[in-house]
Amino acid sequence: MLVSMEMARNHLRVDGSDDDEWIGAMLPAVSNAVLLWLKDPARAYVMAEDSNGDQVPEVDSSGDPVPLPAVQAAVLIELASQYRFRDGQGADRMPDASGHGYVLCAGATAMLTALRKPTVA
Repeated sequence: MLVSMEMARNHLRVDGSDDDEWIGAMLPAVSNAVLLWLKDPARAYVMAEDSNGDQVPEVDSSGDPVPLPAVQAAVLIELASQYRFRDGQGADRMPDASGHGYVLCAGATAMLTALRKPTVA
């Protein structure tokens, strides 16, 4: 996961455990949406060079890849948007006419735009 449950709960300012089931279900969904939006999951992580000189994701002490701060911020922003607009009404989506970002809210899209893998249509 790109952010921990503790990070999510702190960002949403959730004190009790009433919303833990919702957060637990949405965290992987939002993380996946962010990775899909980037079009290349490797762009979500801090990169390091291995012994062969190849670029590989840097790992933490648990052996998990280290997400970029902008990616973590985007997950938290999107999670907050989904939390606020659980029924989908009033969400701050990017306009479809923009040609990009219609999957994530405007704040998350802004955090990720520079990281997205460019493609030619």
